[in-house]
Amino acid sequence: MSKAFSLRGRLVSCGYAFRGAWLILKSQHAIWIHAVAAVILIIGGLYFGLSRIEWCVLVLAVAGVWAAEGLNTSVEFLSDVVSPERHPLIGKVKDVAAGAVFFAVAGLIVVVLLVFWPHLWK
Repeated sequence: MSKAFSLRGRLVSCGYAFRGAWLILKSQHAIWIHAVAAVILIIGGLYFGLSRIEWCVLVLAVAGVWAAEGLNTSVEFLSDVVSPERHPLIGKVKDVAAGAVFFAVAGLIVVVLLVFWPHLWK
């Protein structure tokens, strides 16, 4: 049976989430590349005066990449605990998780092209 809702419990959960986000930032070099790309997109968006809808689409695409990177990181950490030595199936698990990040980044690139292309040709 689940516990009753409590504000204190939600705040504790947020603390865990912030700790996890900080761990991703500390341990994953790829997230810094994503951060630089996000800053460039923000600067470009401000420069071109993107509409609210364009901003929403960009934010969702960027958040998708960051979320995929976080899930990939958690899969890598868990895989290393489950099988500290090399194992072909663990290798496949890690590759699939990395592939999910690749798909998210590819989607972001398509979104960036769709959003910025018309502004570049004005």
